[in-house]
Amino acid sequence: MRFEIDMCIDSNATTLQRLTKINDELQFLSENEMMLTKGGMVKKSSVYCPDGAGLAGKIYQYTLDGRVLGVIHKHAIKRIYGDDGTEMLDLCSKNPAVALPIVVHRLRQKDEEWRTAREVLNRKWKDLAEHNYYKSLDHRSITWRITDKRATITRTIVAEIKDRAAHNGLEGEAAANARMEKAKEEHGTFYDVTMGCAIPRKMDLTGLPLPTKTIFTPHLSFVYDDNSWAQQDAYRVISFALERASISPGDKERCFRLWRDFTRPWFGMSLSWMQSPAALFVASPRSLDDDDEDDADSTSSTTDNNNGEKDSSGNDEEDGSKGSSGGEDDTKINNDVVATEDGNIVKEEIMKLEMTSSNDDDDAAMADAGYFSSTNHIPFPPETLVSTTFGEGKVIQYLREDAVYEVSYPSQSQSDDDATATAYLRLDAIYGSLDPVEPSLLTDQLRTNDPEVPQRSSDQMIFGTQCLYLFFRLHQVIVRRLNIAKKLAMDVSKETALGRHIEKLTYEGDVDEGNKRYDAFLGLVYALIDAGTGSSEASEGGKYEDRVRHLLGNNAHELTTMDKLISHVLKHLQNMANDDTLLSMVEIYRRHELAGNFKPSAFREEAALMSEGENMFAFQICDMPKTDQKISHCEFLGCIAEDVEDEDEAVLENDEDLKRGIDDVAMDDADDSAQAAKRPKRAV
Repeated sequence: MRFEIDMCIDSNATTLQRLTKINDELQFLSENEMMLTKGGMVKKSSVYCPDGAGLAGKIYQYTLDGRVLGVIHKHAIKRIYGDDGTEMLDLCSKNPAVALPIVVHRLRQKDEEWRTAREVLNRKWKDLAEHNYYKSLDHRSITWRITDKRATITRTIVAEIKDRAAHNGLEGEAAANARMEKAKEEHGTFYDVTMGCAIPRKMDLTGLPLPTKTIFTPHLSFVYDDNSWAQQDAYRVISFALERASISPGDKERCFRLWRDFTRPWFGMSLSWMQSPAALFVASPRSLDDDDEDDADSTSSTTDNNNGEKDSSGNDEEDGSKGSSGGEDDTKINNDVVATEDGNIVKEEIMKLEMTSSNDDDDAAMADAGYFSSTNHIPFPPETLVSTTFGEGKVIQYLREDAVYEVSYPSQSQSDDDATATAYLRLDAIYGSLDPVEPSLLTDQLRTNDPEVPQRSSDQMIFGTQCLYLFFRLHQVIVRRLNIAKKLAMDVSKETALGRHIEKLTYEGDVDEGNKRYDAFLGLVYALIDAGTGSSEASEGGKYEDRVRHLLGNNAHELTTMDKLISHVLKHLQNMANDDTLLSMVEIYRRHELAGNFKPSAFREEAALMSEGENMFAFQICDMPKTDQKISHCEFLGCIAEDVEDEDEAVLENDEDLKRGIDDVAMDDADDSAQAAKRPKRAV
């Protein structure tokens, strides 16, 4: 609009300047017009104009040449007169002495009107430009969605590692040229000149933990920064999306079990942290009438105190359990535990309720009919591996009279590995059963024959199918973007020059503003997932993108596609949970983890037997010393089952050659005997 109003004012001013000179000349001729007569000058007032000789008392009639006014001038006159513009142009041409003063006056009025309007609009445009200037610096958000979609599809991710495998871990020329062309589209034509050298063809592993040389090249390596908190936030986001996704309950259960049994130890997360929300669970009381609201409040306070750490008298309770070996056990048990001492059960009194005798039976029935009901409880059988508030344990027995479990825990004492500690837990202290590691004679035999171990005892490795590779790649992208969000939140909080360009969350000078901004970003991600995982809510996605930009600045363009990225991760996680070959690899991984270390050659040989002819990938994750980082190495192996089949075929071929050789010898002997029988006998 600014261009249009500037053009109108400029063309109007040009036309006014041109017509003003012509109008001044006409005024001069009209005022000083004289008529020559015989004998001298005749006054203007004494001369009468004949009919048709002119208007306004003029003796001469003036006309305006059509070539005096250009196209711009004519358009300017038509603009101010609208539909009557053509007629006004004819009058200016036929009788300029009368028409031009009117047109000039009208042009001056419009010039003042439009200039005043432009001053008002300039003030508004200035405020709008200041408001949108910071947003205009974000040049990548326009094409980021398309770029990210190309980079996270399955075809692109698989083609990348296959290209590196074909070039011994380096990026091929065709892939490098294609990546450079995409960078030019995103950053500009001269990106290869200015930033081309900043794109390495292979990650520099100098000073980083290297993988096992007998198994890994590697073809691809990627780093997990700030692994301690980033992995936890990634798990929270993915688990929330899994709960909200339209997936069958069976697949959800398999996904959670896969994360608990494999992904959790792979990334170094503790089981107690993953199940910490279950420790805060409070059973909902039975629905009551409106007249019993006071009783409901007392019941709610009872439940809170049952999960607290203090009894009704205000004294702290700290119960412990002693091991069956008689050694000191550092296991700390809160008021969910009924501790043992000398083999006897010591019942714990949580609090004494002040209730009338008439309501005792009703409250007891209500408490027993809750979520953790001892009457309807189906106990776990003995030797069941369970997860509790104090870690993994094994059920010894269930005491129905006291409604408690007797659970054994491995002792933390390093002097005696076989020592165990026993504790008595109530029903709400046990979260659920765990899948035990199935023993395998083949794994034990292969581990015995393999003397090789990784260079670092903390290293882990696994062989998996394509869905595991895709999950690891996209999961690393989620962790990296969470790190980007945390860094932007901290930087934006320290940048005071942004002013009103970012959203204010707290008072100025708050030291915890960065963490609050990051938590607000996670809240936006949860809201976007809850709105439908971003698949069908286009308007919600637009709101999310604007909120992220206002919260973390214009460099947060990479965070605008979190919904699509999480949906891809969920798809691959579901494929992993239903992949029988991968589940077999997870069982092998758990056996090696239970043994205390990983044997690379044994793992690969057993994985080749279980791979069923699929393309396999090898992974090894290492802790980076003195940092909160992990590095994961990946190699594309192809079909490793062919190695075992080739060995079997070679053995069969040797057996067939040996058998064929024996048969040939037998046939030769038979031929010699036949020829000897056919020889004629000599005459005697």
